[in-house]
Amino acid sequence: MFRDLVVASAARSRVIDAGIGPDDITVRGADDPSAATEGRFMGRIVLIIAFWSVIGTAIGAGFGVALALTIGPSGTQGIIIQAVSWAIFAHLIIGMLAGYLLLADRSEREMSVAPEALLVVRCDTIRAAEIGALLRQAGAMTVRLTELPTGS
Repeated sequence: MFRDLVVASAARSRVIDAGIGPDDITVRGADDPSAATEGRFMGRIVLIIAFWSVIGTAIGAGFGVALALTIGPSGTQGIIIQAVSWAIFAHLIIGMLAGYLLLADRSEREMSVAPEALLVVRCDTIRAAEIGALLRQAGAMTVRLTELPTGS
């Protein structure tokens, strides 16, 4: 895998210079992996916001009940109004705060830059290690050697 098609094309030229035929080399752009990365990030943010919203609801309801019992309004309706009002308020504030803090956190990269080019080289087992070393020198981020079936 290479970081972009330009580097992969340069590596292709080096492999051709090493004696591998152009028909045995394929350069492809990778499928868009950013959608999977974005999906994981969005799933994570939704779970974190939902978790903290539930915590906020419980805190707000508890605060509302305590407020109704100490300050008022008195009675069952007073407790319900205070508990529900403060539960909704705390649910929204704490959930939004958790989401904003997660989005503002830049300690690690959420959307990693994925490789954008794949270079496939068909060669015999004897030359595979040599071609692998050549690809690493040419800037390959990863090299995977796969043995071909006999007679290929």
